Amino acid sequence: MRLRSLVMLAVAGTSLAVAPRASAQATDPMADGLQRGDYFRLSGGTVTPVNPGGSLRDWGRGAGFNLMWENWDVSGSGGQMGLFGFSLFGDLSFLPFKDDQFKVDFANGPNGAVVTASASNARVIQLGVNTRFRIPMRYIMPSISVGFGFLDWHPGKIDYTTARGSFTAKQQNRQGGAIIFTGALDKHLFDRYAIFGEAAYTYGFTSWGQVAGSTSACVTGECDLLKNTPLGVIRGGLRYRYK
Repeated sequence: MRLRSLVMLAVAGTSLAVAPRASAQATDPMADGLQRGDYFRLSGGTVTPVNPGGSLRDWGRGAGFNLMWENWDVSGSGGQMGLFGFSLFGDLSFLPFKDDQFKVDFANGPNGAVVTASASNARVIQLGVNTRFRIPMRYIMPSISVGFGFLDWHPGKIDYTTARGSFTAKQQNRQGGAIIFTGALDKHLFDRYAIFGEAAYTYGFTSWGQVAGSTSACVTGECDLLKNTPLGVIRGGLRYRYK
């Protein structure tokens, strides 16, 4: 009798110890594997100037990379995941030089028509905060998000030749605030890992700066006064929950 009582107490104690763990591991069926915790999102893709104006016309589609820390929490005591996630992000992009467009824009420059032109990639850095709203759904996690941050536009030095010789032109760096709209689809793979794809639109409020050159002046078709920086992004990557 005493042995039976001890066995029953041991079973009851084990059940109590396991119950919280099982509850903690339960996942929201409408969140496709998303759990409470901190996540890293690492992605890469293409970055394209959208309807560019001024000197932004001289730079084409390039590569971009994004690193984001994101936090999700539950809503209430039922284990249901919250609808909003909050994050910090950093973004680095490189846009190649479009020499054909530069030849057109700089055709009436002070040194005559451009024969050849080359430049290193333009660099775009973005830092900011983001709020993501997930749409509850089985088997996949669609979301939309809005971010606010800082954008730094750093074009490369342009070397060009004309019938008169070799010259350089330098477009001014531009900085300003930015707003980013994103739509994404996440798919849980296993354990802590998921993949995702997303499309984003960035509008950088960089409405100052103009083309100026160490040996050339700003010309009418190439001035960049009161121009902002709109960019379209398509990318995919990996989401990892680290705690």
